[in-house]
Amino acid sequence: MDIKLFSLCNQDSQEAEKGKEFILKCVKDFFPECNGFAEFTSQKRMLVAISQSLLAADIVLVAVQSAMYNATKRMLCAALDTKTAENGEVSAVLSSRPDAKKMKQNFFKASVTFPEAATILPTSDYLNCGFALTSGGQHIIYMPVEDIKAQQIILGSLYDYFAELSEPCAASHALKNRHRALIECAVNKLSADSVRVALAGNDGAEYLISFLKKNDKSVFTVDMDYELPDDVTDIKKLAIQIARNVREKNRTELGVYISNPFVSEDDANMLCAYIAVANAEGTKTYKLISEPGETPKELLRTCADKLLLILCDYERIASFVEESEEEKAADKSFKDILGIAASVIVLAASIAGFITALILR
Repeated sequence: MDIKLFSLCNQDSQEAEKGKEFILKCVKDFFPECNGFAEFTSQKRMLVAISQSLLAADIVLVAVQSAMYNATKRMLCAALDTKTAENGEVSAVLSSRPDAKKMKQNFFKASVTFPEAATILPTSDYLNCGFALTSGGQHIIYMPVEDIKAQQIILGSLYDYFAELSEPCAASHALKNRHRALIECAVNKLSADSVRVALAGNDGAEYLISFLKKNDKSVFTVDMDYELPDDVTDIKKLAIQIARNVREKNRTELGVYISNPFVSEDDANMLCAYIAVANAEGTKTYKLISEPGETPKELLRTCADKLLLILCDYERIASFVEESEEEKAADKSFKDILGIAASVIVLAASIAGFITALILR
């Protein structure tokens, strides 16, 4: 597949340069022939170049600096002549922020407005989320360029998105690279903050454990001799208890457990698994549900990646068991990204209007 990369920055930024490096590494894991970014400082010139690329490219990825992010998103949507709407998921998360009332109305509206047919690629705080549009095998991806938010989308969404577009062998290799990148991200974050993690060494954690290197053991302690509570049969309660037990036994700041997959009667007999993360304040659980046709092994790989994403942002682990609405939305996006190929916009057919819109501006 032919992929073209575009970046838009109106000022020099080390964060943007790092972000482009992260994006390019991910892209090259799937499309090694990619030549890198075409760089722009002008919105209109970049959009004209994008319109020309849409005549031939299968994928167009656009990474934009935060100062120009919402304005460029609005301009791109107008040029593509695509209907926009408030995204309920993003709106709900931003509305629940403690500082929601301090957000200017225009900024809030711009932050929650996306092409109606788009798949959202969320950032951890849901500000400057990316999106993807698809039609007839052609794709356009829009995302922030700065390193922190770019990496959040790359590790949380973009690898999975590209995996859906790639041959199984290439996707398998690339997703292993994503897993290594997630481990590196988590280890760097936890090590910098002197936070250690005790991991129950059951079958559910086997995939994650197989990737841990010797140096990672300074952060991760794998407990192969953890005790199973005798009087707990509920899988969720079992996950909570084991996460607490391994934390206390190993005297670490965090204790984690990935349950073995099970069939849930509450979720239409779908295959499920729990992740439990315990800290000094309490234990939080995350329930992941398999996609149709997903094997137990594949579900556990998803759980391992989800756990690492949690650890990369471990400060958000609160002192209550249930996930917040924001985290449930993130879980939904994390799984929904695997079923991404059903949007209804014709990109190539918009090219004439695209260029006309730019000329008239």
